[in-house]
Amino acid sequence: MAGGSWRLGQTSGDSLRSAFRRPGGFTQIEIAIAVVVLAVGILGVFASFAFAIQSTRFSGRMTQAVTWNRQVLELIRVRNLPFTVPLPPPEESGLNDPPNQPFEKLPDLNAAPFLNDLPLGTGFKRSIQVRRLSNNVADYRYTVAEITVTIFWMENGRPRNVSMKALHRQP
Repeated sequence: MAGGSWRLGQTSGDSLRSAFRRPGGFTQIEIAIAVVVLAVGILGVFASFAFAIQSTRFSGRMTQAVTWNRQVLELIRVRNLPFTVPLPPPEESGLNDPPNQPFEKLPDLNAAPFLNDLPLGTGFKRSIQVRRLSNNVADYRYTVAEITVTIFWMENGRPRNVSMKALHRQP
């Protein structure tokens, strides 16, 4: 081949393209976009951890409230408390708390009639209502009392509650 040193398959256009080829690596814009995407992903992971911790704390308090609720109901039923006082019970008996009280005015969990049965300082408060199913002495439901126990606690500055009802028949 006279007059040139051409390699097989190379054209003059290939040599021009290789002369203007950009160097390898990433631009600052590509790196900034990658950092933003990575930061959003990391923030999402941390937000999910915060939500999981809050949910775990709430479910733990809910479990404690349900346990206290069951224990209060069982104490009332085992001691036959609905039928040891006239129904509806007087407020001082601890079996007829006023409904719709603000959290601060609710009786503590261990208030009367449970002074020696439940611990102090649990952070839970309660409301109890006891009523007969019927006021007619001839009706069989006259000997059945409906017991409603609601346990309250504060969670993130908001009152939360669990309420349970049980029926108790006069022995």
